[in-house]
Amino acid sequence: MPSILSDDDKDTVKRFVPKQSNKIQAVAVAKLYVAYPNRSKWTYTGLQGAIVLSNDLVGNTYWIKLVDISPSNRGVIWDQEIFDTWTYHQDRTFFIHSNWKNASLG
Repeated sequence: MPSILSDDDKDTVKRFVPKQSNKIQAVAVAKLYVAYPNRSKWTYTGLQGAIVLSNDLVGNTYWIKLVDISPSNRGVIWDQEIFDTWTYHQDRTFFIHSNWKNASLG
């Protein structure tokens, strides 16, 4: 997985998070990990792509979306709405995580 987005990757993100209904705030390449049921043991979910922080202009909400930028081109493969009470933790310069329901995702 590349460490930065190519122009084709950026086009893929824009196709699946369209500007007519979203304002993209930030994008980065990422892999999704989960700590469940033990919140101190991280496991790779197998999901990777472009992680997008976007403002949904229709619902006036913020979302984190993971867009598949691989050749299989599956679109948004994971998303989570960000609520007012959302907090995150940055354990390392390259890893942030947050508690979601009964698990941690990073």
